[in-house]
Amino acid sequence: MWEMILAGRYMMIPIGMASLVGLTVIIERLLVLQKQRIVFPEIAGAVESMSASADLSVVRATCERHPGPFANIVMAGLDHSENDWVIIRDVLQEAGRHEATLLSRRLGVLETVAAVSPLLGLLGTVLGMIRVFTSISAAGMGSPQVLSNGISEAMVTTAAGLIIGIPALVAYNWLNARADRIIFDLEFYSTKVLDTLRRRQKKSAGV
Repeated sequence: MWEMILAGRYMMIPIGMASLVGLTVIIERLLVLQKQRIVFPEIAGAVESMSASADLSVVRATCERHPGPFANIVMAGLDHSENDWVIIRDVLQEAGRHEATLLSRRLGVLETVAAVSPLLGLLGTVLGMIRVFTSISAAGMGSPQVLSNGISEAMVTTAAGLIIGIPALVAYNWLNARADRIIFDLEFYSTKVLDTLRRRQKKSAGV
């Protein structure tokens, strides 16, 4: 294995760095994008029961016990519950966009790793073939060792780039879909908060 890495020569350095970056992002996002740690059932239940409760302090207390993106969105709505529903809607949308951005961050880095790794491998292939043809032009076909080294460099870097790029692309699509599902749930409950607060305002106004 080490011999193969050495055969790839200098291009294995950026390819190796890309693999480390990709692996770091995958592990970090796996730890963050856990639905049970974001869409807490306790907050969801509190939001569901908002319309039946005359006091919103229970919802506030529940959010304070379970801080995170879900709690931040709900609290944003509660903090403006006395304002016009249009203002509440805008506040909830802004809070939702902010939390969605945080949930999706670093996925662009992983997408870049997936795209760049094969290109780095291709660049290594080109450099390896340049070495081969340079050796041929300088010494003719009489140096099989030099030829094999150049070809090895070309093949190893191509394989390394694909070995890193393919799993990175799969991980990106999977984690992106995972983030989208969580964001959809947050949007669902955000809409519930808005509808509930709007109905409470109409009720208090006697409409």
